[in-house]
Amino acid sequence: MINVLDQFTDALGAPLRDYSKGRLAALLADPRPATWEDAHSVALNAQGLTLWQAWIALDETAPREGRHVTIDAWDRVVVVREWARVPTVPELEGIVRFVLEHTPGQ
Repeated sequence: MINVLDQFTDALGAPLRDYSKGRLAALLADPRPATWEDAHSVALNAQGLTLWQAWIALDETAPREGRHVTIDAWDRVVVVREWARVPTVPELEGIVRFVLEHTPGQ
């Protein structure tokens, strides 16, 4: 499924940068809250559809709010509430198909 990353574009229609591809590849390899947090906001097509928006479009039970954090007295980020859940590998595969099907020119 890693090969599909070359088919996504950013919100301007340009190929995804390596940094965004890396965030997505990490999620596909290890779907957990930390990798989801890094990848959920990546735009996947010229319409600006993000990974999280695509998941919500496919799954009415997908979380509508994300991780909540605060900063402690030493300026460290502290997770107050984690994602309620993150997509599974089969759900991620479905999200990829959905995005590719809803991207003009694909």
